[in-house]
Amino acid sequence: MNLPAAFLRRCASITGTAGVLGFLYVSGLSGKEAAAYAAEPQACKSSQKIANTLEAFAKGDLAALAISKTPEAMPQISFVGPEGVSAPLSSFRGKIILLNLWATWCVPCRGEMPQLDKLQSQLGSDKFQVVAVNIDTSRPERPKALFQELGIKSLTLYTDPTANSFYELKQAGKALGLPLSILIDGEGCQLGLLNGPAAWGSPDAQALIAHAIKAAQP
Repeated sequence: MNLPAAFLRRCASITGTAGVLGFLYVSGLSGKEAAAYAAEPQACKSSQKIANTLEAFAKGDLAALAISKTPEAMPQISFVGPEGVSAPLSSFRGKIILLNLWATWCVPCRGEMPQLDKLQSQLGSDKFQVVAVNIDTSRPERPKALFQELGIKSLTLYTDPTANSFYELKQAGKALGLPLSILIDGEGCQLGLLNGPAAWGSPDAQALIAHAIKAAQP
């Protein structure tokens, strides 16, 4: 597998396995720049109430999901929508989202994509969306071709050909490798974090997401 040269210059990687999948772990130091990304003191107050109820659901297929003890505002990353229009993270405010960063050269990412598609088809609505962002830095036709190959029908293809979204999340202490999934509430605050693949189409995942949607309602 040939990884993008620009990516290799910035990161070192190793591959592990989890069942038939593993995840590409990008090593290297990462610091949390709280001053740069911190929310206003009360910005994530309601998010705390949601997060407090999610711990009991992070089990089974989602046991690796780290529920935020103190939810914080997400860095304001941006990527590109299917029509080539900028799609900042803030444009998803008002709904629970599962942000997933992936690449076509990442084998576990490819294996996880049908699971994310299943989750979106089952629970996607004006209250919840899986936001899958491809960070391939070359050959932009590959992500779309992979969606067609895997029969992905429910996910919207978002892209970040600069991979800046990954590097910003790495700098913020959130990204260790690919795939990366972050559960974010309607206020733009992080509820949960998972570095590595998960069975997002499983009953355990559906139960957790459904509860998060319900808990977020006024």
